[in-house]
Amino acid sequence: MSTKRKMTRRQFLKTAGFAAMGATLAACGPTATPTTAPTAQIQPTVAKALKTVRFVMSGKATSADTADPAFNNTSHDGRLISAVYEQLAQFDESLKATPSLAESWEPNATGGEWTFKLRQGVTFHNGEKFTSKDVVYSYRRLLDPNVASPGAGNLSSLDSDGIEAVDDYTVRFKLKQPNVDFPLSTVFRQAYIVPDGASNDDLKATANGTGPFKLNKFTPGETPTLFVKNENYWQAGFPKADALELLSIPEAPSRIAALQAGQVEIVEDPPFTDLEALKSGSDTTIVLQPKGNMELIAMQIDQPPFDDNRVRLAMKYAMDRQGMLDLVAQGYGTLVNDIPISSTLEYGVRGVREHDIARAKQLLSEAGYPDGLTVKVVVSDVQARFVEFATVYQQFAAEAGITLELDIRPADTYWDVVWLKEPMFVSAYIARPTDGMLALLYLSAADWNEIHWRNKDWDDLFAQARATLDYDQRKALYQQAQQQIVDEGGHLVPYMVSTINATRKNVVGWLPSGTPYHDFRPIDLAS
Repeated sequence: MSTKRKMTRRQFLKTAGFAAMGATLAACGPTATPTTAPTAQIQPTVAKALKTVRFVMSGKATSADTADPAFNNTSHDGRLISAVYEQLAQFDESLKATPSLAESWEPNATGGEWTFKLRQGVTFHNGEKFTSKDVVYSYRRLLDPNVASPGAGNLSSLDSDGIEAVDDYTVRFKLKQPNVDFPLSTVFRQAYIVPDGASNDDLKATANGTGPFKLNKFTPGETPTLFVKNENYWQAGFPKADALELLSIPEAPSRIAALQAGQVEIVEDPPFTDLEALKSGSDTTIVLQPKGNMELIAMQIDQPPFDDNRVRLAMKYAMDRQGMLDLVAQGYGTLVNDIPISSTLEYGVRGVREHDIARAKQLLSEAGYPDGLTVKVVVSDVQARFVEFATVYQQFAAEAGITLELDIRPADTYWDVVWLKEPMFVSAYIARPTDGMLALLYLSAADWNEIHWRNKDWDDLFAQARATLDYDQRKALYQQAQQQIVDEGGHLVPYMVSTINATRKNVVGWLPSGTPYHDFRPIDLAS
C-alpha cells in the first residue's frame, strides 16, 4: 500500500466542491456492507465430492471470449487459456523467464540465435505427444498475417523462416535482430503452444493443450466455464484440484455475498471497502500480490486534439496520481508515470510527474485553448474500476479547464467496438516485463499500439536496446525509450494497483500472479 498520506473520498469532494461527483461515485463505486447484499444463486455444476474450485473473475464474460490462444485478449480468455495451455517459459516472481515446456535455452555469441531444449514426456489432452513440430507450428501461426493474431508484434524480431525444428525436442530461433532477452519474448498472452495443424475453427471453441486442466464446457459470453483435472499432467502432484469453474458475477455485492455464503471459493478484485471485513471474517480472508493492474486512458496521438503534444502534456499534468490511487484503489498500489511499466521492474524508469494545474492551463493556452478544452472519453464497466477511474479523473481534469465527457458503452462489445478504435478510451494492462510491454504497445507494427505511437527512430532505439550485450548500456537504452514515451506518448497512467483476491479460508496454495498468466496448478481445498 502506498505510504503517502491518503485522501478520503469525503475530503476530495469537500475540498474540490464536487457535490455531483458523490452521486456518480456512489452509483459506480463498491458497496461497504456486503453482508446485506443479495446472495447470488450459484448451483454446483460438478459433483461436490470432488475438490471443485469456483473462481469469480473481475471482468465480465463477453461474446468476444475465445479458447484460441492466438486471440487471447479478454479477462475470461486469460484465465481459460492459462488453465488449458502452456508456454515455452513462464515468469518467476521478479518477471524473469523460467522453464515450462522448454527445459533450457542457450543463445549464440550475439543473441541473434537461440536454441531451446524441450521437455520430454509431455502430452496434449488428446494423448498426442508434444514435440518441436508443435512449437514451430504455434509460432508460425502467430506470425501468419492470414491468422492476424494480436500477438504477432511481440515476435517482431522473428519471421517464420527463422523457426526450425532441429529434432523432436530441439527448436532453434534465428532472429532478424539480436535480442539478449529473447526468452522473455516467449512469455506473452498469445504465445501458448497448440497442436501442430490445429485450425482457427478447431481452436475457437474447443481446447487441446498440455496444461493442468481440460476444458469441459465453454460458451462465449456465458459462465460458468468448466474444467476437469488433467490426470496425465506432466508435473507430478499437480493440479491439486479435481475441477475448476470460472464464473462472472457482475455485481460486486453479489460476488462478495456468494463468497461469504460458501458458494464460491475465490473472488478477484473485491471492493476495497470490503477488505477489512473479508480479512477478519470467520470463513474468508484476502491474499495480496504487489504487482497488478494499471488502469489508464489512451489518447491516439494522430487524432485531434491529441495530435498536439501540449494537449497530451496538459492532460498528464492535470492528473493527481496520488489522489487517483487513494480514491479509486484506497491507496493499495504504487504510483506510475504515464507508461504501464512499474519503476520497480528491471529497466524501469524512476520518478513521477507532478500534479501541476497551472502548468496544464499554460500548455492548453499555448495549444490554442485559453478557455479550456472539451473531450470525450469512452469507457465501460467491462472491468472493475473502469468507470470510477474515468469519473475521478474527470474531476481532476476539470480543475485545469478540461471538460471530460464520459461516454459509457456496453461491456459486451467494448473490446471489439471501442478499444483501439476511439480517439480516447479507458484501457488497462497487468504487469509485464519492460521489454514485453514496450514491444506490445509501442512498436510501429504492434497490433495493440492503441495510442498510434509510430516512430521509426524509436523502433530503431528499441532494437538497439535489445541487441546490446552490456547490461548497463542496455538498461540506459531501454530507459531512454521509456522516457520518450513518458514525455511524448498518449497514455495517462497514474498507478499500478496491487492484485487482491478474497478467498474462503479453506483455500490453500493460491497467490494471484499480478500478470496476465494464472497458475491454477497449486490451488487446493483443505479438509
